[in-house]
Amino acid sequence: MSRPERPMGAGVLVGLACLPMWLGGCETLRTAQDGLSYAERRSRLIVVADWRMHGRIVVNAAGRAFQGRFRWRQTAGEIELSIVNPFGVSVLRVWGPLDRLTVRAGGETRELADPETELSALLGWWLPVRSLSAWLLGYPDPEFAADRELDPASGALETLGQRLWHLRYESYQLQEGLLLPRRIDLAHGELELRVIVDRWWTSS
Repeated sequence: MSRPERPMGAGVLVGLACLPMWLGGCETLRTAQDGLSYAERRSRLIVVADWRMHGRIVVNAAGRAFQGRFRWRQTAGEIELSIVNPFGVSVLRVWGPLDRLTVRAGGETRELADPETELSALLGWWLPVRSLSAWLLGYPDPEFAADRELDPASGALETLGQRLWHLRYESYQLQEGLLLPRRIDLAHGELELRVIVDRWWTSS
């Protein structure tokens, strides 16, 4: 399919509901423990091939804030990300293997030959989609250089700088016996995202 001539970012953001403030209040990293070190936890998570995550997302772009709910599905070699607005209306759906994603937004479906570059152009802002599965689970994408800080109490990732993004892991929770992120604040230039994870589970 031909490369789009216009970004879909404005339409995607309008499909999300305007918010005067971020979701939720202040949270802290202090939380329950799973008895694992950072390396042990990462080793367990990195081999999980099939998992799902449901939660909420807020996008703050140039002073405009929008919220929605998201679902992430990870299988061997493929992802599926869907975002709906507070009324349950689909705003964005991305699915397929990372080297040839398909995106549906604004009533249009497009295949992406260069997924990260083209998806970012469609949205109107840089989204490193291939790294999200690692970031959502609380560790850096092993394919790229990263600066990280660990919380000394829990051994969990506290801050991460990678691929021109800065992430702060504000809180964690126990999911299936593992300490996983509860709230993640992400920033890239003037763009800010907040992710609240409500549930994570494996299919095995």
